[in-house]
Amino acid sequence: MTIIGCRGHLVRARARRRGLTLLEVLIVVLLIALLVGSVLLGPGALRSSQVRGAATLIISGVRLAAARANTTGRPTRLVFDLDEKRLLLEEAAGSHFARTRTEVAGGADAATDAEKAAREESEKVLEGPRVPRQRFTPVPVLTDPDDPTRGRPFGSGVDLSRVQTEHDEEPITHGRAYLYFWPGGLTEHATVYLKRAGGSDEGMTVVIRALTGRASVEKGKVDLELPREDRDVEGLSERDEE
Repeated sequence: MTIIGCRGHLVRARARRRGLTLLEVLIVVLLIALLVGSVLLGPGALRSSQVRGAATLIISGVRLAAARANTTGRPTRLVFDLDEKRLLLEEAAGSHFARTRTEVAGGADAATDAEKAAREESEKVLEGPRVPRQRFTPVPVLTDPDDPTRGRPFGSGVDLSRVQTEHDEEPITHGRAYLYFWPGGLTEHATVYLKRAGGSDEGMTVVIRALTGRASVEKGKVDLELPREDRDVEGLSERDEE
């Protein structure tokens, strides 16, 4: 009985050793498969995750800007640096900042220098005294730890392709674009298009809605939709021309 018991113990020990060895082989095979997959798909997958991270950064920036404006009572703005691919939050020095929209001036151009001077003078009289331009300074969030005057980088794998807000007649593709926030939850309609750097995919668009102040992510390139009142005005003008 003793010999049989010893043999059974040896058989079980060998089986345990054989099972452990097979498990180790399976783990090694799985690790090799993961490494091969990361080599083949790694760059694209990494850049896609960076684009999603950039979209999340913008959404967080929208929430921070809106909350900052409501808390301090001062207008704020998000600064999109398309050349350096960075995002910065700035705050106005005062509480007064008019909400305007860039419009193309109508009417015929002045024919002579005298007419131009007379028109400029009459416009100054009609406009009255101008309010000094508001000065914005960086807020110590969404900044580069090494340089507080520079914004948070999106990452080398992200292409900040274009930004358009209500006050922009055309999408901004170079330089800086600004998205303004006012106390009380007011902001602008805006779209921010992101894609992988050097990639051919359709990317994604962060859409900011003025009425709710919320931002969402939509697949592909989304054009800026005019607010309802602007669409109504354009529709009326087209019907008047007809």
